[in-house]
Amino acid sequence: MKKCQLVLFTLLGVILVSCQTDSEKADHFRLENKFAEAAELYKKAAAEGDAYAKWRLFEAYSNGDGVDYEERTSLELLKQAAAEGCEEAKCDLAFAYMFDWYDIGKDEDKGKSMLEELVKKTDKAYIQSRYAALLFSGGGPYEENKEKAQFVFENIKDKNNPEYLYQMGNVYLKGSDNIDINIEKAIDYFSKGFERGRRYGAYLIQSLYASGYGDLKSDKKKRIEWLNRGIHSNETNCMVDMAGIYLSEDSTLQDIHNPQKGIELYKKAARHGNGKAYFALGNIYNDGEFVSKDDNKAFDYWKKAAALKDHFGAANLGYAYINGIGCAKDVKKGIEVWKQAVEYGSGYAANNLFRCYSSGEYGEKDKALAKKYLIKAAELNDAWGCLNLGTQYYLGNYLMEKSYGQAFVYVKKAADMGLIDACNVLAYFYENGIGCDKNPQKAKEYKDRTVVKD
Repeated sequence: MKKCQLVLFTLLGVILVSCQTDSEKADHFRLENKFAEAAELYKKAAAEGDAYAKWRLFEAYSNGDGVDYEERTSLELLKQAAAEGCEEAKCDLAFAYMFDWYDIGKDEDKGKSMLEELVKKTDKAYIQSRYAALLFSGGGPYEENKEKAQFVFENIKDKNNPEYLYQMGNVYLKGSDNIDINIEKAIDYFSKGFERGRRYGAYLIQSLYASGYGDLKSDKKKRIEWLNRGIHSNETNCMVDMAGIYLSEDSTLQDIHNPQKGIELYKKAARHGNGKAYFALGNIYNDGEFVSKDDNKAFDYWKKAAALKDHFGAANLGYAYINGIGCAKDVKKGIEVWKQAVEYGSGYAANNLFRCYSSGEYGEKDKALAKKYLIKAAELNDAWGCLNLGTQYYLGNYLMEKSYGQAFVYVKKAADMGLIDACNVLAYFYENGIGCDKNPQKAKEYKDRTVVKD
């Protein structure tokens, strides 16, 4: 009897599998991290007019899953899938316009209109969850509205959808007036979402275990476990963090210190389109640490990082042009690249531009541009930018009107970022009551931070 039941169940399984579409079979391969097999089936289904398969292929090309990373190909597939009726693709295309992904050209109004139209006519958990997430955090053209976001989340029908699970993890990670922060619940949601294909959850879980968060204790073993799970699923941020651990000189990580393995992992992440990995590789070859110093490779890697809009890589590329590292010296090009880096979010590049335009080191002085980039450097949380802005407020003789209060605010911001020079200045402010009440205890606290300990 048992043997007959086994045969029956086996036959039933074969029938069910054979009835699946190519896209459904590909989905199973993707969740098993069999990306090459999944990509082939998605290609086959896409060629036969399956818009959903084209959307999945867009994801594959945008992360290098079973295919080579190709941003232009991925965007074209996204547009095709959306035009052919795939609602998930329409949602992602709306986000692309709102946040200028894939160099599509930022158009917040168009993206918002597309998303609003979708939200009205579909109850798909993927779309409703991404919409609710925008409301919850206030992203793009949306203002924060956690009450409305919670209403949307509560009315989502498919609560096993990976996007819903991932976004609910974020809800419990950040909390709201009606929902207390609960790290255990956040990890549980991230974990379930990861198992269903929302891979970035692995990176968030490892980051929570990295140094501890809230009541959660740091746990190196669990962090490494989740990094490796992320790596196995082609999560490139996990690759980059694990590569950093392999290269780290931290004494607590010496049991897994393996520079060559770290470099190979950076290269793997780079092949999958991660700009941070290219930036890191450029630094390694520029410094000549663990490898033979090679300025040409450093320049090439920074250039690739900048092409992916990595602001660290773009900032270093500008520095390379200005100083002729791995390329012909081209100050004008370097300054233009620094301006691009600022657009990508580099406070370091903004502070460099402030120095250029205030000193006239690489051309004519320009007070207006010096002021613009100094303020931008502080906005982008560059420590030196904050200290320089605080200094300008303290002196009040060039870019900013004198304001000891503002000087204190920005110098303290720089000091709290760990900049030793700022700690010295802040200690002086506390000692003398400049922009603040005199506070000898605080003065000593920040002065002590300037002492280098063995």
